[in-house]
Amino acid sequence: MVLDFKNATAHLQTYSKKDGLDVKALIDSSNFGGLTYNDFLVLPGLINFPASEVKLESKLTKKITMKSPFLSSPMDTVTEENMAIHMALLGGIGIIHHNCSADEQAEMVRKVKKFENGFINDPVVISPNLTVREIRRLKETIGFSSFPVTGMFPRDPLTVFHDEQKILYNFRSTDLHQTMLGTPLSFP
Repeated sequence: MVLDFKNATAHLQTYSKKDGLDVKALIDSSNFGGLTYNDFLVLPGLINFPASEVKLESKLTKKITMKSPFLSSPMDTVTEENMAIHMALLGGIGIIHHNCSADEQAEMVRKVKKFENGFINDPVVISPNLTVREIRRLKETIGFSSFPVTGMFPRDPLTVFHDEQKILYNFRSTDLHQTMLGTPLSFP
């Protein structure tokens, strides 16, 4: 059973009124002007069809169908690349604002398009030739707790070693253990 969106208002009127406004009062702009997210409280209720039949897909344009009927406002305080990425991950769409230069706007769109879930897109990689002092300074400046670096280190050099002049390279593991392909990672 798929309901036609054109009949949604008529279908909603068949529901019994429990609390709040009925659908006619809710969409009457002469009473409220406009509504925002804070004006809605969706409560669970009885439905007479399986939840698997619910389709929230919405046409944004002739060629763009959204999986979720949510889009974020093109305001500089609302939608930049991070909001657009999160909206897309949830099936919606984020409209990038234009309160910036065309190049800045294009860069935001580029970041959204090249986003891959679970990947750090622009990692800060450090050289094994940095000193402990330089790494601590980077940690404080950038706010990261760890950095990718080529080589294996037995422990975090910043918590174990206090000589600020030591070079990270000196803390690497030289006694690496190797195993055959297919060896389980768990012990019996």
